[in-house]
Amino acid sequence: MQRRTFVQAAVATLGAPRLAWAASSFVRIGGGTPGGAYYVCAGAVSRLLEAVGMSPRVQTTGGGRQNAILLHRAELDIGFVNNIDAVQSANVEGRGDIRSIIPFFNSIHHFVVRADKPIHSLTDLDGQRFGLSNRGSTHDAAARQIFEILGVKPRYQNAGKGDTNNMIKDGLLTGFFATSGIPMPSILELQTTVDLRFLSFTDAEYAEIRNQAPWLIEDLITPELYDGLDTPLKSFSSLSVLMANKDVPDELVYDIADICYSSTDAIRRTYRAAEVNPDHLERLILPLHPGAEAYYREKGIEIPERLAS
Repeated sequence: MQRRTFVQAAVATLGAPRLAWAASSFVRIGGGTPGGAYYVCAGAVSRLLEAVGMSPRVQTTGGGRQNAILLHRAELDIGFVNNIDAVQSANVEGRGDIRSIIPFFNSIHHFVVRADKPIHSLTDLDGQRFGLSNRGSTHDAAARQIFEILGVKPRYQNAGKGDTNNMIKDGLLTGFFATSGIPMPSILELQTTVDLRFLSFTDAEYAEIRNQAPWLIEDLITPELYDGLDTPLKSFSSLSVLMANKDVPDELVYDIADICYSSTDAIRRTYRAAEVNPDHLERLILPLHPGAEAYYREKGIEIPERLAS
């Protein structure tokens, strides 16, 4: 694929000159719910593409799960999908038309409960009213996955983050789960009015989850992030990835990768948990889009064989 030489210059000067590809580069971007990480990151990418002459449009969606479906149907061009949703969509539901572009950020698992409740372990949540995010969201899928592996059966309550926080404050829920970049704003907001306890895994639980869900990444929540943490807390995280439909033109995907990697500081200013870093390629689940693969190879970045298109 022959490359143009002025992509990075266009990024650096915020819009001039225009990309040769821009005349046909109306780009539909799958975000998430307004205020959520995917919506914020989609907005950051949209502004970068617009600055170099493309015509992006961020679409409000239900998040990674819906983005995976819409990407497979070619109703989106690019969008954010968590590895949890990618595994479910591609390996379980047979939606094979999604390809990876850029590892964007890790979403770390949080299990939190009101500190005044006698809940000190994940098994204590059995039978308790426990909040998840919207039904079918990445949060919902991730929590159910963990509880199924552990054989724990809370009484699930699906609701948006604001409603969930209100139910925690009112004592209607014992706690909630979310997977997010850290620190998570809704937890920080909730801690201004409610004392929270963070639940951890036993060594046996940790090993079992690691064995049954190898796409999860071993991770830590460190004490400086939240009130109520005295020592690092072992958890898991899952990578959120900018993905594309497989039929999006290779040159356009190359340009999107080039623009994003040339503008990592701007992305982090918008979403500080962003880790737009090719060193995380080994964490990807789905194969690379050919345009992204061409970008990495041109930059001399090693690509795991399983990701080659």
